[in-house]
Amino acid sequence: MQTAPLIALLTDFGLADPYVGQMQSVLLSAAPGVPLMDISHGVAMGDVAQASFFLAATLPWLPPGAVVAAVVDPGVGTARRVVIVEIDSRLVVAPDNGLLTLALASGEGFLAFDATPKVAPASATFHGRDVFAPLAARLAMGEAASALGALLPPDGLVTLPGLAATRQGDVVTARVLSVDGFGNVITSCAAALFGAPCPRPRLLAPAARELIRARTYADLGPGETGLLVGSQGYLEMAQNGGSAAAALGLAQGDVLQLLWPVGEHGNH
Repeated sequence: MQTAPLIALLTDFGLADPYVGQMQSVLLSAAPGVPLMDISHGVAMGDVAQASFFLAATLPWLPPGAVVAAVVDPGVGTARRVVIVEIDSRLVVAPDNGLLTLALASGEGFLAFDATPKVAPASATFHGRDVFAPLAARLAMGEAASALGALLPPDGLVTLPGLAATRQGDVVTARVLSVDGFGNVITSCAAALFGAPCPRPRLLAPAARELIRARTYADLGPGETGLLVGSQGYLEMAQNGGSAAAALGLAQGDVLQLLWPVGEHGNH
């Protein structure tokens, strides 16, 4: 059987505790020779929406055949399902709690399987090690997703409401998906749908602020806050050498509104 080119891990475990190491130990034992990589272990604790963004932004960059174990799982040990999703020639093992929302929206089609264990795993509080890692290893070693779970209907997965940006008249309502280490505010306005920002973008809420349409960070002068297409596929607000999040008083999860007049298309 063909093994996966790699197994990628996405968790909110951090690196201070032994949890990531224990997951990796299971994977190294059960899928010998398959390389491991980390997408991130710095997802904010229990923040399924941020994890959904990290997964969707990274999945297209993984090699075809890669397996992802995505474990941001506030409902660990409850009746929530464990699912395997085949999306764009990659496999994701995740809790069915909305973590897959953005990846499913940006993919070209998917198959989902219910791989919830029929027998209680060793620990009710650490399914990352005892459920997700073993499943990821079996997939990486060549087992088919269809052999590990029953097919689910396309609309059978849990999705998070309010992640996708919406328009009402001249106002776009979006969500802060993440604030990165530079203070850039990554919005839920997918660049594939919105294109570049309109010529005169303006933040309306939670605070009114003029924004500069920019292509690069260097386009912004001292103290200017711009709206531009970020590298992760979403529009972001940024400052050159400063924190847009601090300047605008925005944090991860905030709902924001942008003035974006109908007919002012931002495509170059």
